[in-house]
Amino acid sequence: MLSFIVVSSTVRKDSTRSVKSVVGGQERFDVLARCLLNLDRWKERIQHDLNLIIYISNPEEQTALTIPLKMIPSTLKGELDSVFHLIELFSNPEHFNAEVTSTNFENLMLNLSENHTIYYLTPEGGDIEDYAKDFTRDGNHCFVLGSQHDLSETQEQVLQNIEMIPVSLGEQDYLASHVITTICYHFLP
Repeated sequence: MLSFIVVSSTVRKDSTRSVKSVVGGQERFDVLARCLLNLDRWKERIQHDLNLIIYISNPEEQTALTIPLKMIPSTLKGELDSVFHLIELFSNPEHFNAEVTSTNFENLMLNLSENHTIYYLTPEGGDIEDYAKDFTRDGNHCFVLGSQHDLSETQEQVLQNIEMIPVSLGEQDYLASHVITTICYHFLP
């Protein structure tokens, strides 16, 4: 299992969305749609099952939406298709066997750390190339990254309190969707 947790402080579960509002930048939902699209492009190319976990970190709505990519009915055809699918996923998660869990970040990470190796993407982490040899082994891997903002100090403290491995893609800042692509590349057989 290969999971990606994308933490968003701007997205809300029950917001009204349209393609026009998403393209216009509402809640930066577009960032999550690109993450879904990039993961969908990898689901047939690597040997791990893929999950996208969108963590809504607003204090009034702390929710994890876990999306198993194998339940997306067909390969997404582009960014617009991904937006439509994600809007539908948010409004009807059961249709895609997606799981919605009300939880705080600490409990989410503690639960995942029981059966996943947790990696946190941070500029202060070790070079991802140094860990890539561990990625080909069987097992569950989980990568934590921010959507368009870094994690909060409290969230980073939670990660420091569990057995996580800080990894870096270098000094350059990347979009969350590009980070996903780079990490998936390391899981090619």
